[in-house]
Amino acid sequence: MLNQQWLTTFIKLVEVGHFTHTAEQLFMTQPGVSQHIKKLEQQVGVDLLIRIGKSFELTEAGIILYQRALVWQQQQRQVLSQLAVDDEYIGECRLACSGSMALLLYPHLIDYQLPHKQLQISLEAAPNHRIIDSVMANTIDVGIITQSINMDDLVVTPLATQALCLVLPESCSYQSVTFEQLMALGMVSHPDGMHYWSQITQQYFSDKQALAMQVPIRSYVNQLNQILVPVAKGLAFAVLPQFAVDHFAQPEHIRIASFATEQTAHVVVSEPLFVIYKKHRPLARRYGPIIDKIKQWV
Repeated sequence: MLNQQWLTTFIKLVEVGHFTHTAEQLFMTQPGVSQHIKKLEQQVGVDLLIRIGKSFELTEAGIILYQRALVWQQQQRQVLSQLAVDDEYIGECRLACSGSMALLLYPHLIDYQLPHKQLQISLEAAPNHRIIDSVMANTIDVGIITQSINMDDLVVTPLATQALCLVLPESCSYQSVTFEQLMALGMVSHPDGMHYWSQITQQYFSDKQALAMQVPIRSYVNQLNQILVPVAKGLAFAVLPQFAVDHFAQPEHIRIASFATEQTAHVVVSEPLFVIYKKHRPLARRYGPIIDKIKQWV
């Protein structure tokens, strides 16, 4: 790295064009200015100027260094300016959530960003464990997860709930579905599939939870818009949040399951959503309005 003090003296000398006048403007002695230039030349390994009394001419290397130095100086000013700004509508917002939640949130986030030209919003779709790891690694700042966790380094705040749907092929003829029929049909799995399935079994088949974890996996896919494709073709069932089901392009080929017992037939299975961020890494001001908006959208 070039010595910033020597580089600053060099820039000023080029701008003023005179050693003595440069010294006066920098409140230095003329020998001090000469010493800075000599040390800078030693650092870069080439002559930067040809001295003509108390004036000089730049060498080719001196011209290149001066031009680059101006760019570096401007970049430093921009960085310092950005560091000093903590505005609701300036800067990058890095968020992560499930794929189904991203379907709901991303269009709203774009609409929110449109009038604020200095705001950048990045949204990553990921399963819970990867969201948590990303927050801890500082690659995202705010995550939305579906499981409450207890970690000393994280703030975990309830956000809302999302309804879960067990989705069957339209070709399934039964009026209401039983555990045995689901086990025979098998499941389309995805990164959050087993977690969602466990929520269904806790509500409807709590006496068979151990067996439920042995559900046959007929297919696996990690692309959200593809999860219901094998369901629509009659291959298996899937469990997804209502957000994702509502966005499926072929709703006529699927149906949401009802269940056999009167006590649970009209119960909506839902799971909580939580906002997480680092406890000892305060969020920039721009995240406050966005989190408030997400609460409204969800």
